[in-house]
Amino acid sequence: MRHGIVILPQDPWAVARRKWQSAEGLGFDHAWTYDHLSWRSLAGEPWHATVPTLTAAALVTETLRLGTFVASPNFRHPVPFAKEIATLDEMAGAGSSSGSAPAEPASMPASSASRRIHRGSATSASPSS
Repeated sequence: MRHGIVILPQDPWAVARRKWQSAEGLGFDHAWTYDHLSWRSLAGEPWHATVPTLTAAALVTETLRLGTFVASPNFRHPVPFAKEIATLDEMAGAGSSSGSAPAEPASMPASSASRRIHRGSATSASPSS
């Protein structure tokens, strides 16, 4: 069984560095951070960018697999984001992971599943048989 941890991107790097290194030292296999503009309960507090945070973590760890939870294409184009994650994957000793999915802005109510399907943002792909 592998174990992971979430490290919020809100601390100054001097503090965050110790958290990422501690996660590795405690034996976690993977560590994640959120790819949001902020977190609702932490609005108004510092919230650093995801890819630079993970890149810095890659430079101070060796065995942690690094990643973002779901990244929203509402805020970033998937092509340059994929390039950033590919670069991070090359830099991180244990690799990286990322997810991407449609999402509503925090200020908007969540759409119903039928509305997401209608506009084509609730789709999945599977290999053809």
